[in-house]
Amino acid sequence: MEKKTAKHLLLLLFFILLWAPIVQDSFHLFKGGGLKGAYTSPSDISFDFKKWFDGSYPEKKTEYLSFNFGFRPDFVRMYNQLKFWLFKSSGNENIVIGKENYLYEQQYISEYFGTNYVGEKEINTKISQLKELQDTLKKRGVFLFTVFAPGKGSFYPEYIPDNAIQPKKRHTNYTSYIAASKKAGINFIDMKAWFLAMKDTSRYRLFPRYGVHWSEYGDFLAFDSLVRYVENETGKDLPDIKLDGIQLAVKPRGRDYDAGDGLNIITENYNDTLAYPFFSVKWKGKDEVSSLTIGDSYYFNMYGHMGAAVFKEVDFWYYFSEFWSINGNTSRREDIKELLCKRNVVCLMYTDATLGGFGSDFLKVAHEQFQVKKGDSIAVKSK
Repeated sequence: MEKKTAKHLLLLLFFILLWAPIVQDSFHLFKGGGLKGAYTSPSDISFDFKKWFDGSYPEKKTEYLSFNFGFRPDFVRMYNQLKFWLFKSSGNENIVIGKENYLYEQQYISEYFGTNYVGEKEINTKISQLKELQDTLKKRGVFLFTVFAPGKGSFYPEYIPDNAIQPKKRHTNYTSYIAASKKAGINFIDMKAWFLAMKDTSRYRLFPRYGVHWSEYGDFLAFDSLVRYVENETGKDLPDIKLDGIQLAVKPRGRDYDAGDGLNIITENYNDTLAYPFFSVKWKGKDEVSSLTIGDSYYFNMYGHMGAAVFKEVDFWYYFSEFWSINGNTSRREDIKELLCKRNVVCLMYTDATLGGFGSDFLKVAHEQFQVKKGDSIAVKSK
């Protein structure tokens, strides 16, 4: 009797598991959370006989249904949770789980070991273009500089998992860009070296365990340093940033848990005390300076939170692909000449892991629009 009951229960469970996704997909009886991170859901396809007979309908419909069936996000989280618990493995191919659960993106580990090195030729070409543009814009009263931001792989190499450790190459993109920048006379801030120098003495964490970017505390320090650098190099008196206080929290906020969110697991892991600065800005009697930044995601918090507090205008070309503006400005890649000439300060900001794509075609497009030659001022390209 007990065996019969057990069989019936297993059969019932089987049918529940079989039909639950279909019922949920049809009636949405339960509200589940979506998956976090960057992913693209296949679009649905409408039926017609032509698509059926050429094979495109069943192929596209299968792709859509495999990504959009009921309870899919919950099943994905359960699967990822089991991988995390049993094998310390990530269900996200871009996220590497390190020792003591430190999370990395693969590109930061590749940069640390130098396996993504693009070579001296490409780096020297870009630095040469940067120097020429820097000198040309200077004659127009525009200050162009570069920020080399730190990466988590080089900041916490001791937590990289053993199965990801490789022989370290002689050169990395970062070391070559720094050497070439010094030689060429590029205006730059080496925030990677600065952060590493502070690693053992900083009162608060500069990189979070479960985040990819520098912590919000590190972000604040970096922006304050950037503002002081611009003041020293341009002679402008920018608004004063006053640190009013720091709030401590064990639960990470915002980007301090972005890699944790990317795991898409059921449990949340909090181990560390993180610092969250709050500040005020004094504008009275200060110079109004407009800024443009071309760079990666390391600038996003500065753009949205701190940039508008200090600069009159704040524009951001994210990877020179998406244009963002606090002031509602618009721009296109083909109008970069016009935008550059309207800004007082132009910054290129890249973390070490993205230096393989340094400039994101910005330098190339700028040189196509400007007849940039050593010793010349900007000239409009003849048509």
